[in-house]
Amino acid sequence: MIQKNDSLSLSQLNLRIKSALQSSFAEPVWVVAEISELRVNNSGHCYLELIEKDNETENLLAKIKATIWAYTFRMLSPYFETTTGYALTAGLKVLIYAQPEFHEVYGINLIIKDIDPSYTLGELARKRQEIIRKLQAEGVIDMNRNLPFPEVPQRIAVISSETAAGYGDFMDTLINNPAGYKFSVQLFPSLMQGERAAESIIEALENIYSRENDFDLVVIIRGGGAQSDLECFNNYNLVYHITQFPLPILSGIGHERDETITDIVAHTSLKTPTAVSEFLIDRLSDFERLLEDYGRELASLVSGRISEEKEVLSSLSQNTVYLLHESLLNERSLLINASRNLGSLTGQFKRRKDDAFRNYLYRISAHHQNAVKSANSNIQTSEKNLLRNIRIYFNSRSDRLADFEKSNDHLSPEKVLARGYSISSSDGKLIKDSRDLKEGKILTTRYFKGESKSIIREIKK
Repeated sequence: MIQKNDSLSLSQLNLRIKSALQSSFAEPVWVVAEISELRVNNSGHCYLELIEKDNETENLLAKIKATIWAYTFRMLSPYFETTTGYALTAGLKVLIYAQPEFHEVYGINLIIKDIDPSYTLGELARKRQEIIRKLQAEGVIDMNRNLPFPEVPQRIAVISSETAAGYGDFMDTLINNPAGYKFSVQLFPSLMQGERAAESIIEALENIYSRENDFDLVVIIRGGGAQSDLECFNNYNLVYHITQFPLPILSGIGHERDETITDIVAHTSLKTPTAVSEFLIDRLSDFERLLEDYGRELASLVSGRISEEKEVLSSLSQNTVYLLHESLLNERSLLINASRNLGSLTGQFKRRKDDAFRNYLYRISAHHQNAVKSANSNIQTSEKNLLRNIRIYFNSRSDRLADFEKSNDHLSPEKVLARGYSISSSDGKLIKDSRDLKEGKILTTRYFKGESKSIIREIKK
């Protein structure tokens, strides 16, 4: 035990700490950490704060300051960004080669000499796959993609930055389409990069949800940019909101090489904002061609039926004229024979024959008129049946569309809550099994109107 007389001054203590640190770390070491803060001063030196968090609870386990001197930073920074596609920034997990140092006044500090970009790439890929597996395990990854797409998508809710070039390209292509299709577009402004981008996009989605019936679908667009600018579209909270959204969501984030998780869970993913507008124009063009095909098919059916009925009527008319002509010839022959063979018949007998002949002519004429009336009646009946079949066909299409709308409306989260169900979550995670609960945690329960919070005291599994 050290006696009071052997006490050290603070500077002496720090010198001992410095000496012990130097003897323990004669060479630099590789260290895994997350960048929580980063700033570059006017002289080019980079000052960082590095942290370590618990993987499950996100609790802070360790923190230390670090420095990259200007001459090192000028080489490391562009190399890291070129290799990974990300600038050194807060939130990245890195593998650094650093020398621990201790200063009597400023305390302990890591002098960073190198950074391994391949570790950061691997960590980003691991985190991305972890989110995808989580969405798959929750059974929600395909929910938005499985929504029926509207046949005539004209009422568009757009999430974008108002000043983004991509938004301008989207609107210009949509408004000036060669076919002259009309679209109703409303912008819901949002940040599209940076730490608050995911939160801002979620807020825009919630605003659209409050007016769900005003829109056919949602479009999320932005222009091109650095790979790091797209990281917000891999945010778990954002992509989970997209999977749960009741309207189809189209993404046009403006990147050619990589696919974000937002692209994976969206109903339809396209490379650029312009490609999104062209896709919508093509859908209206497809619907117009469908209507034209229906019109041509209907005209062909009506024309064919009329031609068939005309042929039937013509055939009946020709047969009637032929029968009448044959009857006249037969009667004339009979009369000639009768006049030759029965010259002695009285005038009264002649009159009876004449009366019989006129009666026969009358029956033939009546038969002809009845045949014509029957043919006309058949044509009218056929026309009525055709019109009725056309109405039934279009009514069935209309009923099918109505059924789709009712089904979608019935299955919307708001309607499910309105039927008395509720949704419970803890720490932002939906609760499906009591084994996911922990005593002392706050349980948030959402109802059709409002929500409540409670503390879990006891769990029965």
